[in-house]
Amino acid sequence: LVQGNPSALREWAASFGIWAPLATSLLMVVQALAAPIPAVLITATNSLLFGPFIGGLLSIFSASVAAFICFGIARTCGEPLVCRLLPDSVLKKTDTFVASHGVTAILVARLLPFVPFDPISYVAGLSRMNAWHFFLATLIGQIPAGMTYSYLAQEIDRPVRMAVMIIGALVGLMLFGLMMRKVLLSDDPKTE
Repeated sequence: LVQGNPSALREWAASFGIWAPLATSLLMVVQALAAPIPAVLITATNSLLFGPFIGGLLSIFSASVAAFICFGIARTCGEPLVCRLLPDSVLKKTDTFVASHGVTAILVARLLPFVPFDPISYVAGLSRMNAWHFFLATLIGQIPAGMTYSYLAQEIDRPVRMAVMIIGALVGLMLFGLMMRKVLLSDDPKTE
């Protein structure tokens, strides 16, 4: 993927046979826990291996599972572990946002492409938020970005066009996320 070689990616996936979707899903979980690779690279890999639609859905679902695992780790291990994983400033800011807006905060955070994914998951795990509501908000909230990134990966052979499309997509996703933030948080009874 880094070299822009889709045929090599397909060979890698072929080595896993029918387990290729599981392999990329496990990569998504590993990146959430250890962060050695950006999730967008795994999304692009899924797109190139399985097509933009199926690859996008696989990425969205596996990223939601990864977020749910982070949520569960925080819920199980508690604040001492989360305090070691996140800088104090990030923890406080995220905690305030999640405490103020509940599950709406999760949905809004997933819609905004510049909001760090994992801190939201860990902090939500420390809250009293329903785990199922967290998972659904995560799943729904990342549909726009996940499908956009998956589609953009199809342009890997045209780097100039891809760069222009990425800039446009990021601006579009940011504007959409900010608009949804305004709509969702203005209707949120917790903000009154």
